[in-house]
Amino acid sequence: MTATITIEELLKFILFLLGIGVLGYLIILIKNVNHLVFQARRLAEKNEEEMDRVLKQLPGISENINFISEETKALIGELSPEVTSLISNANSITEKLDSTSEIVYDTIDVVGESISGTASTLQNNIKNITDYITLIVEIIDIVKDAFKKR
Repeated sequence: MTATITIEELLKFILFLLGIGVLGYLIILIKNVNHLVFQARRLAEKNEEEMDRVLKQLPGISENINFISEETKALIGELSPEVTSLISNANSITEKLDSTSEIVYDTIDVVGESISGTASTLQNNIKNITDYITLIVEIIDIVKDAFKKR
């Protein structure tokens, strides 16, 4: 027994097999969608009271959100100039602190140099005083020796 198959018949057979595969896939897809709808219905029935309660509270929640939004907008409008001036004041204070700290640093530097100079001068003066006292003691010794010799 020999049978010949034409290309047209082969293509029809392939399309028929693809149609059967797509049909099987559609059946599985419809089954999964049906299962998903069943679960959603069961969940909705189980939580029906809570959803009704939430839906009844939704207008009040919406009004509260609108009220809070309006109050926030008004508050931001009122505070915006004050915040801007506060920021500029903070910048001014920062600049003043910076210049004041530079002045204090310079003053401390000058005072430190003055104290160092004063200490150096005082040290030199003490050396000079000790030199003068040594000279006076030597003069007194010379005068004493001169009186002893007479």
